[in-house]
Amino acid sequence: MSATDIKKPRGRPRQTAIESAPAKALDKGLSALRRIAESDGISLNDLSLDLEMPLATLHRLLLTLESHGFVRQSKSDATWSIGIEAFRVGSAFPRAAKLLSIARPVLKDLALKTGETANLGVIDQSEVIFIAQHETHHAIRAFFRPGSRSSWHSSGIGKVIVAFSDPLDQRSQLEKAPFEQFTQHTLVQVDELIQELKRIRNVGYAFDQEERFIGMRCIGAPVFNSNNQVVAGISISGPVARMSDDLIVQLGQETARHGEEISKQLGAGADS
Repeated sequence: MSATDIKKPRGRPRQTAIESAPAKALDKGLSALRRIAESDGISLNDLSLDLEMPLATLHRLLLTLESHGFVRQSKSDATWSIGIEAFRVGSAFPRAAKLLSIARPVLKDLALKTGETANLGVIDQSEVIFIAQHETHHAIRAFFRPGSRSSWHSSGIGKVIVAFSDPLDQRSQLEKAPFEQFTQHTLVQVDELIQELKRIRNVGYAFDQEERFIGMRCIGAPVFNSNNQVVAGISISGPVARMSDDLIVQLGQETARHGEEISKQLGAGADS
C-alpha cells in the first residue's frame, strides 16, 4: 500500500478536541481569579452566581488555584480571596496593585522620618513575603529583596499581622509551634507567643528584638483593608546601635502612624 492509499480521518483531529477541555478549564479558572481579585473576599455561592458556573465545577477550579497559591480561603467565613502567587505573577506590573501604589510614598516618608529602611510585607502560610522596600542611606542597613521570605514568628511584620488576625487564623499559626530558634531571643513556644501577641495588640506595634539576626531590630505595624481586616504589615529595620531601647516607643508610634495612613487610604474605618 502506498502513502497515497492511506485514508485520512475525517473531521477535526482528535488532538485538538482533547486540548479544548484544558483550555476551557483554564478560561473558567482565569474568570474566577479575575472576579476574586475584584473583591475583598467572596463566597463560593456568590462567585458561582456571578460566573454562572456550577458549584462543583467552580470548587474544583478553586482548589486547583489554591494548591498553587493563587487564591486562599478564609478559615473564619470561608470566603475566597486572592493569594500571594497572584501577586508574584502580577509583580511585573506592580502599579496595578492598589496596596503597593498607596504604600510606596508612605514607605519613603517613614524611612526619611526614622532614618531606617522601611518595608511592606504580607503573610503566606507561615512566612512573611516582603513586597516593597525603601532603603535608608546608612552604610549599615537591613535589606530584604522583594519576594524574599522570613518566618513570621521572628519578624516584626509577621508578628503584628498574626496579632491582628482573626482568632481562627491566629490559632492556625500557633498550632505549628514550637518554631525554629534563630537566636537566643527568638520566641518559639506557644505560651510566650500568645503573651507577645497580646502585648502587640495593646501597644499597636510589634518589636523584633534581635529575634532573627543578632544586632538587628525591627518594628512592625498593621495595615488594614476596607473591611478592617489586616492584610499587610509595615516595618522599619536597623541595627541595635541606632534603634536603641530609649527610641523604641517613639519609633513604634511613628511606624504605627504610617501603617494607619496606608490603612486609611485603603478604606479602613476608625475602629481598625
